[in-house]
Amino acid sequence: MNHRPLLGHEKRQIFDLPEFHLLVTEHQAEIKLCSFCGRRVTALFPPEAQAPTQYGPNLMAWWAYLRVQQLLPLERIAQMTFDLFDIRVSQATLQGALQTASSRLEGFEAKTKNLLQKAKLAHADETGLRVEGRLHWLHSLSTRLLTWYGVHQKRGRQAIEDFGILKRFRGRLIHDCWSSYFALQHSLHGLCNAHLLRELTFLHEVQNQPWAGKMHALLLEMYQFVAQRRQVASKATPAQRAFWHRRYRRLLREGWRANPKRFAFHRSRGRPKQTKAQNLLDRLQRHQTSVLAFLHDFRVPFTNNQAEQDLRMMKVQQKISGTFRTPQGAQVFTRIRSYISTARKHHHDVFQDMVRLFQDRPFIPRKAI
Repeated sequence: MNHRPLLGHEKRQIFDLPEFHLLVTEHQAEIKLCSFCGRRVTALFPPEAQAPTQYGPNLMAWWAYLRVQQLLPLERIAQMTFDLFDIRVSQATLQGALQTASSRLEGFEAKTKNLLQKAKLAHADETGLRVEGRLHWLHSLSTRLLTWYGVHQKRGRQAIEDFGILKRFRGRLIHDCWSSYFALQHSLHGLCNAHLLRELTFLHEVQNQPWAGKMHALLLEMYQFVAQRRQVASKATPAQRAFWHRRYRRLLREGWRANPKRFAFHRSRGRPKQTKAQNLLDRLQRHQTSVLAFLHDFRVPFTNNQAEQDLRMMKVQQKISGTFRTPQGAQVFTRIRSYISTARKHHHDVFQDMVRLFQDRPFIPRKAI
């Protein structure tokens, strides 16, 4: 058959991993006697070889990636290192690599905070985080291209004051109606309508409140209007806004008729406790401008999904490990996680950015949106 003409080729490919092994690079520095003073003089080693033996940036980046991105406990990372490379490392060594990464991210974090302060729109959220067995709070502030995390013992104004980022923020803050955010009077606000829709669904289906079902349908109708109108305009016309606001206020009145406030006199101090329906009606009425911000400016998102996505894997970390042993450990983890999340949002090769971090040349973001 060798003499027959070639008709073409049929290809088959096998994807596999190379053999796992460590690459050891040895540096030798010449030692000579100085012809002038007679002393021994040793040549300089390169910056990456500062100790007799040490781990390189690729291996340390792999450790940090497994811990912070893949959420593996240190014990399992040490076991994996032994299984694959036949070297034993302590958890203290792994934690030291994470500490090194965190210390080299100070410039990244400062730049991220600065960009977030100047952003026109940012998403904020917070969730419980256990540190040393006690409840702390993980705070998140993010945009489409940036992620910042901070750990604090408090959830509200004290944390906002200590972090300092939102004190200088002048854009629109999207959040879940946490009262501490409304204290930032120099900022515009936008509320997460996904949370409102869930509350309206509960009132309609469980507590049989017809107005809630109508308000749920109205918000979704507004959302569909904005989605279609966004193709040709950046905001609704005054007539269109007036039309939607009239329907919104009409349903608020219907809701209050079904849930009137009763001001009874009590010997005990404090205002009477309100029902879930009354609490929601209060928020819908008091923060109407923030609820309907997406209708006034089509750049405002309908939900706070960006912040929830940025916090989701941190909750997974809680389920896996349960608690951080120290506040410092929590801060190291969240700072590296901020870096990885931001690199991913920029569509970078995350692992290569981790390697560059351990080479002391981390990725630095340049814009917020």
